[in-house]
Amino acid sequence: MKNEKITKAKVQLILTQPFFATLALGLKFEENDTIKTADVDGVTIRFNPAFIENLDVEQTKGLIAHEVMHVASLHHTRRNGRDPEKWNQAADYAINQLLIDSGFKLPNGGLINKSFAGLSAEEIYNKLPDEPKDKKNEPKGGNSDPGGNGGVKDAPCQTQSEMQQHEAQTKQMIAQAAQVAKQQGKLPAHLERLVNESLEAQVNWKDVLNVFLTEITRNDYTWTKPSKRYLSMGLYLPSLESIEKGKFVLMVDTSGSIDEPLLNQFAGEMQSILSECAAGLTVMYIDSELHEKAIQEFEPDDILNLIPVGGGGTDFKPGFDYLEKNHIESSAVIYFTDGCCNSFPVDPGFPVLWACYDNKSFAPKFGEVIHI
Repeated sequence: MKNEKITKAKVQLILTQPFFATLALGLKFEENDTIKTADVDGVTIRFNPAFIENLDVEQTKGLIAHEVMHVASLHHTRRNGRDPEKWNQAADYAINQLLIDSGFKLPNGGLINKSFAGLSAEEIYNKLPDEPKDKKNEPKGGNSDPGGNGGVKDAPCQTQSEMQQHEAQTKQMIAQAAQVAKQQGKLPAHLERLVNESLEAQVNWKDVLNVFLTEITRNDYTWTKPSKRYLSMGLYLPSLESIEKGKFVLMVDTSGSIDEPLLNQFAGEMQSILSECAAGLTVMYIDSELHEKAIQEFEPDDILNLIPVGGGGTDFKPGFDYLEKNHIESSAVIYFTDGCCNSFPVDPGFPVLWACYDNKSFAPKFGEVIHI
């Protein structure tokens, strides 16, 4: 059975706080009476229904926003062996004032210290006193809640590779949520700074594309196609629609020389592009050929879920050949690569930007190059 108060709080978030709502809708909600208040691990928000019963809807909304803010700050991936209770305290101090500044009412007892304003959880952690000796031998699971507003647990990842993939997916969610809020004019400066710090994109795509593209993609909201994100909740809300016919095409070098950490970096940069431009997006994964099921289509309102295919040699021709043979209109092509290839097609006659990682000698036969 769904918790009615949680549902009401999520609906209010959708109507008033799109950044928090979008992230919240990307997480699972689960009742759990073995925990005191609530917690989040980047996948699931668990809550004790008895605790929720003692909150009003505004406080419940603040609780959800508190847990979402832990995810937006990547607190569930950044503990790195630190004491879990002290880490929870530091993380709470880092976000609670920001939540209040965003207009939220938190459950009673939240940790707030204005002297910590602007500091990261790591910086605050180093300023907090050490844990009392009588607690040193208690189990360490990263699931405490010293502030009573909901705790943060470590991400449910068993290996470093799983953690890297999880963090890349989380960054995509964060960027998507920021884009939704920007489109509605509801992303205040303090949240935008937090998003930028969390994403840590290596390229300022807004500046790059403003120079690269001769015409900025125009877009607007439409009621003819409802937002898929909210339909499951029975809400009919408008989606963002690109007016331009051409889409951005992102070609991704998935040859054997591209390892998983670099693919994760590609994913972060792709989400940044989609967030900045609010344009339709075609993603193509290419090694020495364009594989079956290696093309993904995204509209501005979609959540970017990347499924790379490849692992062979490298050839820059197949993607461009596909566009020509299928008469696909493109505003521009952006090609992510390490540049370890010299097999180029003829100049396609439309703008091409090569985003080259760790290869200063890469000199394509057409297009512009940025080195990352």
